Amino acid sequence: MLAAPAKLGVPYEIGLKSINLTCATLMIWLLEFKTKLPEPFKVILPFSYFLCYQYGVTSRPYALMVAAMLLVAINWKTRDEKPWREALSMMLLCLTSSYGLVIAGMFAANWVVRFVWQEHSLIRNRRRFIALLALLAAAMAILIDVMPAKDVYSGNFDISGMTQPAPLWIQICNSWLLLPAEALFTSTVSDTNLVFIGLSPTLLYTGTVSCLMWAPLIHISRRRHNAMLLLSSYTVMCLVFAQHFSMHHLGILLGFFIAVLAIDCDERRIGVDDWPAWCATMADQFAGKLGVKKARNYLIMLKALALGAMLISVYWTINASICDIRYEYSSSRTVASFIKTNHLEQYRWMAGWTRINSTNASPDVKERINQGGYCADGKDCIDYTSWVSGTLVTADPYFKRTLMSNAYKGRSYISWEWCIDPYAGKQDIETWRSWGEPGILRHHLSAVLLQRPRL
Repeated sequence: MLAAPAKLGVPYEIGLKSINLTCATLMIWLLEFKTKLPEPFKVILPFSYFLCYQYGVTSRPYALMVAAMLLVAINWKTRDEKPWREALSMMLLCLTSSYGLVIAGMFAANWVVRFVWQEHSLIRNRRRFIALLALLAAAMAILIDVMPAKDVYSGNFDISGMTQPAPLWIQICNSWLLLPAEALFTSTVSDTNLVFIGLSPTLLYTGTVSCLMWAPLIHISRRRHNAMLLLSSYTVMCLVFAQHFSMHHLGILLGFFIAVLAIDCDERRIGVDDWPAWCATMADQFAGKLGVKKARNYLIMLKALALGAMLISVYWTINASICDIRYEYSSSRTVASFIKTNHLEQYRWMAGWTRINSTNASPDVKERINQGGYCADGKDCIDYTSWVSGTLVTADPYFKRTLMSNAYKGRSYISWEWCIDPYAGKQDIETWRSWGEPGILRHHLSAVLLQRPRL
């Protein structure tokens, strides 16, 4: 999608934002006009932090991913009569992200299990069978394409190599008790990787909020025979989250919950009959003791409290927007402007890279250091030239060519490849040394421009 404006010569920011806003508009349009969600949700959710700011303002593929999940939800009820609509929606979901592959796969698995259980046949509906085969083939092709290489950074240790990953059971615990609350109501951890979040007392708070989310969602889904769809899909998602999940991915989780709720509401709108019997009985008892007027006042207070909780995410959006107006989100535009104003494109730029010392390094990093690195033959530290200066990489689109003379394998993007071949590293350094001193050295860690005297 981005290739079209890029190859047509559309200015970088206009091309990037036009595609992202188109995807975000599609996402909100589907949410507003094609789902049967409760009206308060339709009013508030479009302005929630992840849907409005994180995926609407910040250009990422997740707006399209949530839109694809909504398309899957919208076509879910008629999936057997019109299987190609659902299969194509799932293919789009697969194309948006590796998480999309998992979610689409679990939805498809639940679909197959349901009709096989009811019809005792896999091929009775020929169109559905062919559509599912096409979906499987597309998903397998995409999976093969995105399968990480053996030497890729997988997120199981941080860049500095100083933080130990949490055990799998803690990650799964956080997936159930921390992530749901963080998606809409709480903000107790920073934008970090799930693998580095341990158990803490705050989990009692977020766990309570998450349970208050899980209880009605499971109850509503169970009454519409969709509880297995919700719980089985989320269980598998938790295992995938343990590989590479950062807190800015929470909007994916929010989109998943919205999609499941949209499926439930398409089956039958949420109403008074969805309240558990014991809740209705307790409400009648309180109303009888308090009287009609007091009971009505308490009901208004409860609705106001629920509305206030839902508006927390809108408050995040407002604050993020104000912050975005006041401060630079990224320094890339400023760096590009500085380079152009001072006509520094003509000089050879050398980008710094990340060096990890073996002292106090985690066992995973020490193992990689022992395999050999760029410095000291892997005895003391390891250098990763794939981790070149991120600011220069994101400033690249403002120019017709990459500025970095030592760009990793000539790439204009940050590679996730771990470079541990000592011979290749030494050859790179010898090549760089043969070029002579660079015009400008851009250091990754300090973000300081070190200029030669003549500049």
